[in-house]
Amino acid sequence: MLGIVAVLQAQAGKGDALAAEMNKIAAEVRKEEGNHAYNVHQSLNDKDVVMIYEQYTDQAALEAHRENMKELGGGLKDLLAGRPDVKLFQLAQ
Repeated sequence: MLGIVAVLQAQAGKGDALAAEMNKIAAEVRKEEGNHAYNVHQSLNDKDVVMIYEQYTDQAALEAHRENMKELGGGLKDLLAGRPDVKLFQLAQ
């Protein structure tokens, strides 16, 4: 099982819009084969910071997700202040 934590910084004042857009994307991602979780969180301390927690069965499911995100994430450019900080994890045994 693979896990991802992605932290996204919205442009100033666009955190609510970013969270809303990520929730729309989440509804589609959860339909992907091999996806076990795609949860959107918004910081309590800074509304312009959004964190996504994701889980995938394996590398193949993750690669399929990445391809799908090329289409789904197209509308994020006007909301993001920069590239997301993405960390990949493997389930500890």
